[in-house]
Amino acid sequence: MLGSSALLVLALSTAAPAGVSSSKGEAPRLLFLTHSAGFVHSVVRRPAPDQLAHAERALKEAAGGRLQVDCTQDCGDITPENLARYDAVLFYTTGSLPISDEGKAGLIEWVRGGGAFCGVHCATDTFYEFADYMGLVGGAFDGHPWHEEVTMTVEDGVHPSTAHLGEHWVLTDEIYQFKWWRRHPNHVLLSLDTSVNDVARGKRVDRDYANAWCKDFGRGKMFYTALGHREDVWTNPAFQEHLIGGIEWAIDGESVSVPAPPGAVVLLDVEDRRPSRTLAGWRHADGGAARWRVTIPTPHASTEEALAPAEDAASGHPAVRTGYMQVVPGTGNLFTRAELGGDCLLHVEFMVPPTPETNGWQDRGNSGVYVQGRYEVQVLDSLGLKLRSGDCGGIYGKHVAAVDACKPAGHWQSYDIEFRSPRRDREGAKTESARMSVWHNGILIHDDVEVDGPTAAAVGGDEPGFGPLMLQDHGHPVRYRNIWAMPR
Repeated sequence: MLGSSALLVLALSTAAPAGVSSSKGEAPRLLFLTHSAGFVHSVVRRPAPDQLAHAERALKEAAGGRLQVDCTQDCGDITPENLARYDAVLFYTTGSLPISDEGKAGLIEWVRGGGAFCGVHCATDTFYEFADYMGLVGGAFDGHPWHEEVTMTVEDGVHPSTAHLGEHWVLTDEIYQFKWWRRHPNHVLLSLDTSVNDVARGKRVDRDYANAWCKDFGRGKMFYTALGHREDVWTNPAFQEHLIGGIEWAIDGESVSVPAPPGAVVLLDVEDRRPSRTLAGWRHADGGAARWRVTIPTPHASTEEALAPAEDAASGHPAVRTGYMQVVPGTGNLFTRAELGGDCLLHVEFMVPPTPETNGWQDRGNSGVYVQGRYEVQVLDSLGLKLRSGDCGGIYGKHVAAVDACKPAGHWQSYDIEFRSPRRDREGAKTESARMSVWHNGILIHDDVEVDGPTAAAVGGDEPGFGPLMLQDHGHPVRYRNIWAMPR
């Protein structure tokens, strides 16, 4: 059981032609909004109405050939119709922006449906009262204890926004701290090096001062960096590459497979050959060895060499250049040999196979993730459906997902499940039911909901407060990868 750089003055951009440019072979088109409804930063203060601000000039020059940057300070440009003309939006904003309710809802839906939202510096000092925006950007400004030379730890040295930085990045800027922020589902790219900087000046009890992060947001993506207060930062080539690389990732980069954090129990990592992290750490209901299929692509292998062609054609999955475990229909449910006890954060990545549209409702990439073998978060190809509790993201039979955060079949998706185990008194009687919060592809779809008992097809009707993680064989070749649990 587990425990708990000088710039030319540039004219303002003209309106973009209709249509998303990347689909026509042009550089992606970015809308850069620099409206200040609160504090006005010097880098976005325009010298005259017909001249761009320092940050606007800097980004247009640095991104030449890579991005088509349209700059605006008019929040009226945030409408569903205008957003449809862009590949990405970038906010350098403060305060409660004068965007219509239709525009606000349109922004969230645009990102959720595949758009790229990017924020820089004070984008987190924006729209505190707009919960969906807070959920999108991932946290809120809570002061800037540091404005000095700092050392940043590069937590992801592969991501396009940070791959050029090495293990550490020393720069001078105003450094934020955040409230309403958590590491998961946010994937941290940069954080304040707590061994070098005076973090005692910050508020966070956990001393976790992330300063750049990213995540999926439904079918879209979000990238945020808290840097960019100072003029010299905007002319720093390292910062320019950091920002542009992040924007490009949000437009068409690969979704991040979030690594297990320190202290997590790794339940599935098929590219790690330690037995407990591959099939050897799983069993069927009778205790027998796991009979699901594991595929580990060899480095630099062609698609044909990396995958088993006949089986993949049969499953309907497109080629995926990463390791995974796949349900072998008819072999039965799979259980971890490790028992999960108490409260935990569970991270699971999965892919449902494409199925004919004529298939019935539950005959579309069906599987399920059962916490402690008893509480199911449904896995299903539910994109575009009117959601029910038996659809993807539903807590089966008990709670319907708040929004459709699904990706199309054949794409990797993720669950981050914050699970609170049932409480019992000294005599063993249940005093409080289990509770769950679930993020599906970076979107909160269940917010601390009560789960009053086991869901259908659980391993039992009892609730001992511990049990294995169960993955369901429902007759479809669903794939899983990168499963880990962090005790709370």
